[in-house]
Amino acid sequence: MLSILGKTRTSSNVVSSLFVNSYCISTVYNNARSQSSNHSSKPDNKIPSSKTLSLFAPTVDEVNLVSSFSQWKPISLKKDVETGVFQMPPSPHIDDGEHEYKFSIRKHAKQKYWTSVIDPYAEKYDAKHHCGLITFKDGKKYVEPYEWKHDHIKLPENDQLIIYELYVADFTDNGQFSGVLSKLNYLTDLGINAIELMPIHDYMGNEHNWGYSPTHHFALKATYGTKNDLKKLVDECHGRGIRVFLDGVFNHSSLACPLVLIDKNYWYYKDKHHPEDPYHWGAEFNYDYYDEALKLKPAVKYAQDVVRYWIGEFHFDGIRFDAAKQMDNYDVLRELDRVARSVRPNQPFFSQAEYVPEQGNIVKANNGPVDACWSSTFHGVVCNALVDQTKFELDLLKYVISAPNLVNYLTCHDNERLMYLIGHLGKAFNDNAFQRARLGAIVLMTSISTPMIWQGDEFGEARQLGSPNQHRKIIPMQWSLLGEEPNKSLHRTFKRLIEFRRTILNQKNYTKVKFIYENAEQRILAYTRSSDETDADIVIVLNLSDQLKRDIEIVHRHSNGHWVDWLTSENYSVKNSTFKLNLKPFDGKVLLKHH
Repeated sequence: MLSILGKTRTSSNVVSSLFVNSYCISTVYNNARSQSSNHSSKPDNKIPSSKTLSLFAPTVDEVNLVSSFSQWKPISLKKDVETGVFQMPPSPHIDDGEHEYKFSIRKHAKQKYWTSVIDPYAEKYDAKHHCGLITFKDGKKYVEPYEWKHDHIKLPENDQLIIYELYVADFTDNGQFSGVLSKLNYLTDLGINAIELMPIHDYMGNEHNWGYSPTHHFALKATYGTKNDLKKLVDECHGRGIRVFLDGVFNHSSLACPLVLIDKNYWYYKDKHHPEDPYHWGAEFNYDYYDEALKLKPAVKYAQDVVRYWIGEFHFDGIRFDAAKQMDNYDVLRELDRVARSVRPNQPFFSQAEYVPEQGNIVKANNGPVDACWSSTFHGVVCNALVDQTKFELDLLKYVISAPNLVNYLTCHDNERLMYLIGHLGKAFNDNAFQRARLGAIVLMTSISTPMIWQGDEFGEARQLGSPNQHRKIIPMQWSLLGEEPNKSLHRTFKRLIEFRRTILNQKNYTKVKFIYENAEQRILAYTRSSDETDADIVIVLNLSDQLKRDIEIVHRHSNGHWVDWLTSENYSVKNSTFKLNLKPFDGKVLLKHH
């Protein structure tokens, strides 16, 4: 069972799934998919080439290209010692169509074996044959055109965001971008205005995996669809006023990443970046290493190129930086944020960092590199209060409700679902469980910082994620739950709260919170939301107890008059500046004053 607060990723086991990389030179070509039985180890420099096929490998002495358009005969590439790039010689012709290719490298002439390497910049990867794929037309690299239809639409600003975290493989019926596209009506009806796609780049081919140990940083996971499928999804989201964020992993890669095979010590730390850190997911990029000869930081340049490609090619509106604590480099985060905004300057851009536990100095409001930091504290404190009647961390609860510049979530992909925790740890089921989930939604949507919903939480997904290797499990969305009344009721609550946040809190700039009642013993908390121009005409009341609370008196000097509960439409008449309320177990009220 996962701990409520714990990070749960496991390091990737790539040994069994790796294509063997070191061969005698003749074996490289025999293992490649060939159109000819005649394989020669002698390089053929007359084979067609293109400037699009090159390899940056400054610490390597020899590079050959093998490809389907050369009938798998090796083509010797010439090294430019001033740039560290191996280039193909000039050529007259390459047949139109899609071609397979890879490189074989030898670090020095005395080395008896060659190493097979996929192009680190390959935009398409064939997992079955362990090759990069590239399409040529008229001798040049060809990319299928896409006409963007909705780039002119102004998208929601960062202070208006309501994010939906989404794993393509499990969210959709077909596990593809087209499946997400078919669910846009559902997401639009829910009311969210941003979706955050868990990693969509290739990890190890076609296997089911979250993708947090990337292998091919420029290639889409093939099972998700084509580049134009993703572009269409992003474009249609923009047409509906929904922003799309990329979940980016820049701390580490899998050990199968081509950069590891070319020269691990050039791009990565030799050993663990932080030996004392228990979390380690693969080879960790060394952003501090500087190549004096070439006057560059190779890991920084590579990360810049990755960001520039994804934002420029697919028009993403934001990035989440995974494992920022392990990266431990604010300068690099600041630089990647700068690069992303320079590529897409005419739309708002949102950068987030996962730093566990959250650090206030990582956000731009405190001179940090990113707009917001994921709040694992919100998850832990609120879930504890909803699950365990022995835990009520009042000061931390007040902090997560009132703190700005965070991304708050009840659960995310790294945690067990709230409904599972309520049942498994809290031993609460049926209506009791849904009442607690409803209260959690109220806290999430009425807090200051940006709310995020993990797919399925809005209608009470309750299955266990489990451990280990939860990132490899197939757990498709239980859309059928929307046919059950308790789940439908929770879904309606989320919709109403999202509407409340969008049309009242966000639209009227209610950026202030004030706590007007707190009783740790009774587990009751009340607070107001207001703006600089308005009185505190919104009051939120939380009963985080499993007991009925009668005749609770909450004094609020602006309260005389008529109030209505946004969720239940119940009316309250307040006199003498005092609310008098009866609160059911795990009750929550969102009260608006009628003027």
